Amino acid sequence: MVRRDLLKALLFSASGLLLPVSVLHASHLTRVTHMRLWTDPQQTRIVLDLDKPVRYALQQLSDPDRVIIDLQDVSWALDPDLLRMGDGVVGNVQLSHPTSSQVRLEISLTRPSVANAFFLDSSEGKPPRLVIEFPRQGAMGEGMPLAQVSLVAQKKREVVVVIDPGHGGKDPGAIGLGGKYEKTVTLEVARRLVRELSADGFKAHLTRTDDYFVPLRERVAIARHYGADLFVSLHADAFRISSARGASVYCLSEHGSPEPDKALRSLVDRENSADLIGGINLGQVADPELRDILMDLSQRDARNRAMAYGGSLLASLKKVPTLHIHYRGVKQAGFAVLKAPDIPSVLVEMAFLSNREDEIQLRKQEHQEALVRALASGTQAFFRSASLA
Repeated sequence: MVRRDLLKALLFSASGLLLPVSVLHASHLTRVTHMRLWTDPQQTRIVLDLDKPVRYALQQLSDPDRVIIDLQDVSWALDPDLLRMGDGVVGNVQLSHPTSSQVRLEISLTRPSVANAFFLDSSEGKPPRLVIEFPRQGAMGEGMPLAQVSLVAQKKREVVVVIDPGHGGKDPGAIGLGGKYEKTVTLEVARRLVRELSADGFKAHLTRTDDYFVPLRERVAIARHYGADLFVSLHADAFRISSARGASVYCLSEHGSPEPDKALRSLVDRENSADLIGGINLGQVADPELRDILMDLSQRDARNRAMAYGGSLLASLKKVPTLHIHYRGVKQAGFAVLKAPDIPSVLVEMAFLSNREDEIQLRKQEHQEALVRALASGTQAFFRSASLA
């Protein structure tokens, strides 16, 4: 009996050494290797250095104001003095262990703040990190969400929308049963949309103005050249099953987002990068860790705004009587043309050219005009909701 219990408590390692089960279990845990506080005029951040990704959950509680972070499958062996931190937002930090492999941080707040947590992969020699962010109310927009703050920062100038007519030149795109080319119909609708948006007070541009080929990366570069606040790529789908029909709106999936180092280079190269993230020029941020955090915020902000914009466009498109909707919600995919890390970008599939009814509708001038009015109306609604009207 004693021997059997001993064998249960010990396992042979690959080298033949006997290891306690607890040691083997610990090897699967995420180690927290350091903890520190960042403070700037806009926000406070608590940063946890890790040796691999971590599962976490955030709760925000009131009376008193506090934030609870639960870390799953974690090994914590830090100096208790690291918990003694605080500034104008963060007060006391208390550590507890609800289970043997769970760590709970209870962070008291000295002033109201809507907390956010996100994970950063290792980059530029930095380890994986969990960042808990506490924006300061009264700094940049009286505590508004980041997406709304970023839009309000643009309020003093014209809002720029870049319209991308899909395909062109040697790339015809889909070809309808009646011979309609995708490259032709996207340009027709894009030209109408530019005129409609311009009449509504936006500054609208095209990535191509005629029937010629523009590489996908160059389309994104053109949007940056114009200082785009929004990027809309227009397409007309095709499918092997001719019954498939209707319009869809896509945004970039998180899986399809650019790598942080490539995205950072793109941001630094952008002429008006000072307009990003509330006026912070990433090219002038010397600390690599802070650049990573700002880069991640920018990407998340752009994705969040793109999803909100896509939802506004879809709601408006649903009101077009002659338009069938293929997907009832905004879909996410890794389209290359949506991969600008700093510009909210959406792709609108206006119809299936492989469907006879869709092609007939898309050929009609009145249907194109209804599409354009819906897209312009959805754009207006998005900016009104973001306090930019």
